[in-house]
Amino acid sequence: MGNFKQKLTSVLRGRNFASGLLVALLIAAVVFINIICYTLSDYFKLYFYVPEQVDFSISDTFREKFTDASGRLGKKVTVTFCMDETDVKNHSTGEYVYNTAKKFEEKYPELISLRFINIYRMSDADGNDVSEELEIYKKDVKGNPTLIKPHSVIFSTDTSYRVVTDGVTKIGFSDFYTLDSSLSVTSYNGEEVFASMVSWVLTEKHGTAYFTVGHGETASASLYNVLTAAGYYVDTLNLRDSKVLAVPEDAELVVVSNPVNDFEEGSSVKSELDKLRHYRDNGGSVFVTLDSYATRLYALYEFIGEYGISLKTTENGEMQTVKDVDNGITTDGYTIVAEYSDTYIGNKVKDKLSDLGGRVILRDVSPLNVTGAAKSLLETSSSSVCHSGGQVSDSSGSYTIAAYSELTGETGKTARLFFIPSIYLTATDAMVTNGYANKDFLFSVFDVFYGMGDMPYGCNSIVYDSLLLENLTMGTAKLYTAALLVIPAAVAVVGAVVLIRRKNR
Repeated sequence: MGNFKQKLTSVLRGRNFASGLLVALLIAAVVFINIICYTLSDYFKLYFYVPEQVDFSISDTFREKFTDASGRLGKKVTVTFCMDETDVKNHSTGEYVYNTAKKFEEKYPELISLRFINIYRMSDADGNDVSEELEIYKKDVKGNPTLIKPHSVIFSTDTSYRVVTDGVTKIGFSDFYTLDSSLSVTSYNGEEVFASMVSWVLTEKHGTAYFTVGHGETASASLYNVLTAAGYYVDTLNLRDSKVLAVPEDAELVVVSNPVNDFEEGSSVKSELDKLRHYRDNGGSVFVTLDSYATRLYALYEFIGEYGISLKTTENGEMQTVKDVDNGITTDGYTIVAEYSDTYIGNKVKDKLSDLGGRVILRDVSPLNVTGAAKSLLETSSSSVCHSGGQVSDSSGSYTIAAYSELTGETGKTARLFFIPSIYLTATDAMVTNGYANKDFLFSVFDVFYGMGDMPYGCNSIVYDSLLLENLTMGTAKLYTAALLVIPAAVAVVGAVVLIRRKNR
């Protein structure tokens, strides 16, 4: 070992050892260390994402409703964990859920009580058999099967129940967390889930929000959670199925989330658009998000156009994308902060969010035209322009980028449509941030526009990585750029010192 060290020192100090080679070796070492760090952080990401603070305090989001339920209505909600209490407390992700549950029990003791059962022994903490009770929970009130696992949490009253279960991941209690596309935890949203589920079982009737399928639709888990918080059952609907003659009667909302293929129109049998139009004429509500680059959805765009909403295209009919370099938050200008429109619903949404702070962030969004009953809900700043084919195609500014419309059908019922040509509104990284209000904006849309109410505004979240969305901001980008410049600067200094020392020798 000693001989090797002496030989290495001799080579490094020798006149035949080029300084340029030393600099190259230093750069290679820095690159190698960076690769190792990124690899380890990706492989052990659950260990690297540590919350900056752990605050399990409960906000007053539902104080009035919960107090009224336990007092005037005499309601009681039982929160049942399917694990022994000690096991929940010691579980890596269950610990947070347990702490939130205890906070709710302490704050609303007359309304909420905790209970622990063991689904393997089929007994509660007192040894009572719970097998018959669990058989009830294995199906929801619509008769659909429900998976009961050790990580399941059951919210119940004498007349209603809802099971929150982890049916997809191996993390455990994942429905109380927000996960990214690789199923890594990005935030803990326990208060929001508890508040929503307690409110859900206190409400007697629930309609269903149906996601359309069969057109390559994709939807984030965050949108699913918002719908659940709004009090909907969530299900899927294949309008292409010839056995589905109409939108189901229990549908309170049809969600069209980022389809890549068009809807059927005009055939020997009732087409998909015919079914949607019949649903609309009977007062049905629709929620649509589209990728701004989806250009071949002619039938769907026709349906949306019947509400008075259309895409603002170029004179040649080409799609456009809004860009705002002056007020955008990324250097390319395509990630923008939206402003609330001065319309009836726009002002009501603004009032709902006035105390919560933050605005809506969107990326790759197309401009809209609104006519007739349609109204603007979100707009861009006056400095924004439209791009098409890499060139500026319109510079009038203040474009409508989200709109709503209310139509009175033949039955006298009001049909509602919300439309935004950007899938980023409901993306997980836009929903989980302390700086912007995408989630609360969606809560307000379902509250003031669709009339659902009781939305969990302003619930505390524990963010695992505080730089999720904020890394996109131009200021932070400059800091990161400056930090990266330190590496070659340091290497250059080392190289210069080595050259000077060699020259002096």
